[in-house]
Amino acid sequence: SDGRGDGSPTVDDASATTAIQGYLDALSKGDDDTIARNNSCGFFDAVKDRRPDMTIAKLSSDAFRSQYGAATVSSIDKIVTWSTNQAQVLFTMRATPAGRSQGQVERQATAQLLVQDGHILVCSYLPRNTGQF
Repeated sequence: SDGRGDGSPTVDDASATTAIQGYLDALSKGDDDTIARNNSCGFFDAVKDRRPDMTIAKLSSDAFRSQYGAATVSSIDKIVTWSTNQAQVLFTMRATPAGRSQGQVERQATAQLLVQDGHILVCSYLPRNTGQF
């Protein structure tokens, strides 16, 4: 139980891993709908014109796929909780660089998570690159 009694998920290592992995999978598959739904941070169903959201989602997935073939959350390094429904997460992902069939890199990134309508959304994702593009 989350202690709030409303059945909403809480952001812990397991739920953060699941939410972030779902987002990374959407980026690597080019699932623009899922990316836009996360990025809009709870507004998606109320937005009248989704074209800008879909354009940004496509750019995000194109940029991600130009760098990585696939990515897996390997650890949750720190969770900074802002409120019962907001947290910022520092995580490490193990990724296969695009165009390479073997060899993986580890990269840290941050994600801002929001608990909304029983789901955890990845409102923003920011890689902490070491300048190796």
